[in-house]
Amino acid sequence: MLAIQVLLSGITSGSIYAIVALGFVLIYKGTRVVHFGLGEQVTLGAYLVIIGQLYAGFPFYLAVAAAVALAGGFGFLVERCIMRPISYQPVLVQIIGTLAIGLAIREGLRAFMGPHGWPFEFLLSPAPVSVAGIFFAWSNVAIIAASLAVMAASFVFFTYSRLGQAVLAACENPVGAYLVGVPVRRVISWIWIMASVLAALAGILIAPIITLSPEMGLIGIKGFTAAVLGGFTSLPGAVAGGFLLGVIETATGTYTSSAMKDATTFVLLVLVIILRPHGLFGFAQFKKV
Repeated sequence: MLAIQVLLSGITSGSIYAIVALGFVLIYKGTRVVHFGLGEQVTLGAYLVIIGQLYAGFPFYLAVAAAVALAGGFGFLVERCIMRPISYQPVLVQIIGTLAIGLAIREGLRAFMGPHGWPFEFLLSPAPVSVAGIFFAWSNVAIIAASLAVMAASFVFFTYSRLGQAVLAACENPVGAYLVGVPVRRVISWIWIMASVLAALAGILIAPIITLSPEMGLIGIKGFTAAVLGGFTSLPGAVAGGFLLGVIETATGTYTSSAMKDATTFVLLVLVIILRPHGLFGFAQFKKV
């Protein structure tokens, strides 16, 4: 029974890590830059819901819809106003740019909303329910269901829509995609919009079960580790890496010590980089020099 309990808890957190990992992989495949400010965009998405409720008087679900739309617009502005002007600069400059974006979001939220935590509404009741000796909360079931719905929608989008196929083409070979008529610049803008929406959804899903504060962006480390675990160039690998990380860290915290739960993420990241740098689901790439 304990193993099933651990698996259920691990899948709950892993489903959110998977969404964040998808955002990391999308931006990396489209720009070859790791967006180290994505974790703070996760935080921003959750805070936008609170702002919509406090300052605009929106009911919860309308505030969620507005937050997702605003997050997409924010991603568009980041790409157009910050990342596009420095896209011809060395990769290090672009990475520093993403770090600056994250710091600006974190400190801006701290200044505007304060450093203290904010309560966040649960999708469903957080009260535990017992079924056949297994305890779970309907809110956790809602988180898993919503995460799976996001992943299913992403699969349908990339498989059957023209824009989704254009995104995949631009990610795989930008020059080749441009030569066959794909508007690569416009597609990269859509990549930033989609990654920002995914980050906001992850923030909205995880905010009820952890403290919503400017430091919540540290979950970006979990998403980054999940992406590395999955290969960082594979969208299915990002999903698998997210679920795997969630189960591993939950099992570690249960069977050893709760203090080891977060440490597991860093240990796993180092081990993957050393032992299998292309990830569990990626493949090694060789270049002739």
